[in-house]
Amino acid sequence: MNIRLKLSLQFVLLSAGILLLFSLIIYSLSEYHRQQEFYFRLGTRALTTARLLITVEEIDRNLLEIIEKNSARSLFNETIEIYDYEDNLIYARNRKVDSVAIFPKYMIADTRQYTDYKSHFGANECVGLHYRDLKFGNFVILVTAEDRYGWAQIKDLRRVLWQGFSIGLLIILLAGLFFSRRVLAPITKMNAEISSITAGNLNRRVPIENPRDELGLLASNFNQMLTRLEAAFDVQRQFVSSASHELRTPLMALTSQIQMVLSKARSPEEYQLILHSLNEDTQKLIALSNGLLVLAQSSLEKQKQLFRPVRVDEMVLNAQNDLVKAHPNYRFSIEYDHLPEEEASLNVNGNETLLRTAFINLMENGCKFSQNHNVRIQISFTSKEVHIAFADDGIGIPLAEHEYIFRPFYRASNAQNQTQGNGIGLALSRRIIELHDGSLQVQSSPGEGSVFEVRLPV
Repeated sequence: MNIRLKLSLQFVLLSAGILLLFSLIIYSLSEYHRQQEFYFRLGTRALTTARLLITVEEIDRNLLEIIEKNSARSLFNETIEIYDYEDNLIYARNRKVDSVAIFPKYMIADTRQYTDYKSHFGANECVGLHYRDLKFGNFVILVTAEDRYGWAQIKDLRRVLWQGFSIGLLIILLAGLFFSRRVLAPITKMNAEISSITAGNLNRRVPIENPRDELGLLASNFNQMLTRLEAAFDVQRQFVSSASHELRTPLMALTSQIQMVLSKARSPEEYQLILHSLNEDTQKLIALSNGLLVLAQSSLEKQKQLFRPVRVDEMVLNAQNDLVKAHPNYRFSIEYDHLPEEEASLNVNGNETLLRTAFINLMENGCKFSQNHNVRIQISFTSKEVHIAFADDGIGIPLAEHEYIFRPFYRASNAQNQTQGNGIGLALSRRIIELHDGSLQVQSSPGEGSVFEVRLPV
């Protein structure tokens, strides 16, 4: 069942419930007023009959019978009985005085006790009055009749309400289908636009008619998602293009050297030199491949499933030891600022291997581009974050290139002829830090060194 039909049905059910409740209220109130009005008429008839029979001495039972028969105010199927204080029947409309009373004794008793008595008597309504006369004593008047005119009106009202309910329900159903179609028209249009967007035209955007309503917000969020997807696809295309170019160069170098070796016989010394060169190119290719693999893995959100609490200072020390073993001429100094009292404040939630890789890249970059191969590391803490700053006295980075150096395979213009590298380290480090919900910022100027600051949530 589609949303349009669901909305229409819900609208119809809600409206039908309201209409039904409204009709029941009208019917109940009408029936209540009909009953109260007829009770009033019965009471008036009972009181008038009692006054004529008891108070007016000129009127006896026979004369009253004649008056009642010829009265225009007589009710359909009307019966009136009057009892004295000993419950003797002294007058009966439509009956003889000595006939058996049609009203049961409990009605007479209830009328004497409560003064005013109202109830149903078969299909009729019945009213009882306790009439007091100073001269003749107390009397009970019971009157019953059938409200045919009132019931006919109620029956007509019931028919009109059912007809109105049915017609109203049909109108509501048609209106619900019309308005649901009109309300969902922007979604239908949006679906058509979305279905036309593919990987080849991610630059297209869903039109926003009203940016303030929910559909406008949905379209805006979808466009923002397309922007992120487009950026991700661009990065992927750039990554594939750059990776293929970077891998092609050492592979071509290896191939050309092997072809050169195979072209003719050479001396053992020449073979040894060529093998050393091949080994260097192979090591570069291995380093590049490892960097590409780690760079790809660092983009996977599933890495967060392997996170656990790790100590920041221990990871920095481990990274320092790994670099010193590989490069004994590298020097590091570590300073603590605002060391926390609780040991738990030294922990961050993360992947130890990835974080150590990021720290190694930052420390190695600082040493590699500094003549003294020295990096100063400062660790500080706040209530929410841990800050690790890596400072060097190297060649620095031009201000215009600060953001570009974090792109894969990009190397600063003043570093391309300084040392060998493939431009993966800084991109990999930022991606690892961002995977840990942290940030990596740089402050640098040419000739004044660089400071890379890592911020990780505690």
